[in-house]
Amino acid sequence: MKYQQKRYPFYNPNLVRMSMGTLDFVVNYADMLDQTCVEFRHVHECYEIYYCLSGMQHLMIDGHPHTLVGGSFAVIPPGIYHYTQYEPLLLKQYVVFVFTPPTVNSLKSRSKSTQSEMDFLSVALKYFDENTYFICKDRYKSDKVLARLDEEISRDLPGKGQMINALYQEYLIKIFRNMVSTGKEEPAAVNMSNINMAVEMTKYMHANYNKNITVQDIANVFYVSPRHINRVFEEYFGQSFKRTLNIYRLNYAKNYLLDTNYPVERIAELVGFSSAKTLYQLFKEHEGMTVSEFRAKCRESKP
Repeated sequence: MKYQQKRYPFYNPNLVRMSMGTLDFVVNYADMLDQTCVEFRHVHECYEIYYCLSGMQHLMIDGHPHTLVGGSFAVIPPGIYHYTQYEPLLLKQYVVFVFTPPTVNSLKSRSKSTQSEMDFLSVALKYFDENTYFICKDRYKSDKVLARLDEEISRDLPGKGQMINALYQEYLIKIFRNMVSTGKEEPAAVNMSNINMAVEMTKYMHANYNKNITVQDIANVFYVSPRHINRVFEEYFGQSFKRTLNIYRLNYAKNYLLDTNYPVERIAELVGFSSAKTLYQLFKEHEGMTVSEFRAKCRESKP
């Protein structure tokens, strides 16, 4: 048995360039996730929207815990560490949407036709001049747009790409409408190729965390140097490849602790650790309790 993240058709690792009026945006990544997803603490140079569709989602943003319920969302700007807590018994479904607005240079020349578009965008994003995240109950039914996106992505109809582009734009407009009473900002430029590659690398790690994979293995898969792999992880997630992989393994080990009576040595082997000692040490460091304490606590809470 191997625990893995469920993959929905909604997943899109491609860079999608779209226009909002005369302003160009890039959608870096979109995915639908649930309680099977293991996230690690990460940071990057784009904006990320977590939209909770159902259940309860516990987020850590800038070191502070927050809870999203169905129909609420969080917008996290560049440079803020965040992640969804891994709780395999807590049912939830949510969408992550990573995007990059126009850069400062692209906004320097403003015609009359772009002024109203700019005002709308800047009012929304200026919020992050003084705040590190935005959390809100959705007032504009953005979830309906996500449902239409899910349907469009799952089908193979003429004009599919254009329709997805239009729905991405509608989704962002509705999110911004929720924010216009509070803020605006102009983000920094970002290396698009690195971001897209980073997302694909994490998917590879999800699929192979139980194997003895190294940074050289990842480099071979993506035809780049190990040095470049480490640079991508540091730039996009704010931590090394090795630490990222260990967090994946640690979280997947929780499944075995919850669902089996396997000894820790066997679990460490199943998730790819070279020894049980590493799992013991990481568990204490990240969870603040021992493996035995975690196992006992979870079994007490099981129905």
